[in-house]
Amino acid sequence: MCGSWARLRSIGLVCCALFLVHPAASAIAGTIEIFHADSLAGPMRELKKAFEANNKDVTINLTGGTSKELAERIQKGDVCDVFASSSPAVVDQDLMGKKIASTGQDAASWYVVFSANEMVVIAAKGNPLGIKQVSDLAKPDVKFLRVTAEKDLATNRTVSFLKRATELEGKPELAQKIIDASVGDASKPSSIPETVKAVREGTANAGVIYYSSAVAARNDVAIIRFPASVNMSEAIRNAATVPGTAKSPKQASEFVKFLLTKPAQDILAETGQPPIVPAIEKGAVPADIKN
Repeated sequence: MCGSWARLRSIGLVCCALFLVHPAASAIAGTIEIFHADSLAGPMRELKKAFEANNKDVTINLTGGTSKELAERIQKGDVCDVFASSSPAVVDQDLMGKKIASTGQDAASWYVVFSANEMVVIAAKGNPLGIKQVSDLAKPDVKFLRVTAEKDLATNRTVSFLKRATELEGKPELAQKIIDASVGDASKPSSIPETVKAVREGTANAGVIYYSSAVAARNDVAIIRFPASVNMSEAIRNAATVPGTAKSPKQASEFVKFLLTKPAQDILAETGQPPIVPAIEKGAVPADIKN
């Protein structure tokens, strides 16, 4: 009896050892193609590092752009495992209930709202012009650039932010002056990355962008933040889904699940994207992703 127990104990120890030596047996592997809004570029770079560090056999490819243009690519059939939009409305309106071109596959059937953002003013490094409020952007020595791309959600958000802020500062008449004085080329609509580049390189000395984009460029620009009553934070939300064009749906689901964990939420907070806890769910969210 003692001999039998010893053999069973020995077998059990061997099994435990094998489990400990091969903890990755249940790990995921493969490539995850992530389409993300430009405002999520900084956070996604850090999330990619953290996820790949914990999943050695996974490679994440990041593709940035405007949310609406990326949604259009998904509708046309471009491979996308995770779509992270800067507005749930884009997923709702452009993907939910829609079919992928030439297929009967749903473009999207669910999403989770995982973080927020806000609009800020950026100025040249060190803020040499002493910009402290939006009305300062109307000063003659300020070269101001704003996002103007038609399909970029930041275009209308910038306009709304400028109107709110000048109203709060008691100078609402300056909003349109600032909007019209943008130094951008009307024939070449500017984006968030182009606005950051212009301020960094000196072709503009101020701009309005997302806080997360400003945090990503904080070594090269000054950041001026504003009260919640004007910074659009209540309206700017980021949503993630696994679209119908996903080629690695299991890996994609694991990444979305990761977005809702404390380590990912810490990364989001540090990169200018305050996490929404608990995440807001819409549609047929898979059981393993639910909060």
